[in-house]
Amino acid sequence: MGGGRRTAYARRMDFTLTPAEEAVVRHVAACLRAGAPPADDDVAEALGDEVRPLLQSLLDKGWLVVGEDRALTLSTIARAVLADRGDASDPRR
Repeated sequence: MGGGRRTAYARRMDFTLTPAEEAVVRHVAACLRAGAPPADDDVAEALGDEVRPLLQSLLDKGWLVVGEDRALTLSTIARAVLADRGDASDPRR
């Protein structure tokens, strides 16, 4: 097709989480609720270096997003999923 036109694509959200991945999501959500968006190093310091592959997996699955200053946040869909599960996932609470 012509002329250098790019099409955007949306990454599909992978809703399957291992118990370890869910623990990381809950940890990040708790940090956000406390008003302290964590960087990957903060999460690794709190949960151990073995969490780094889980962070990458959660990024790949669409649960986490890297924001400014390498701060991790929950994706919009992840926040909605946690809210539907009855978790208080709003970081402003």
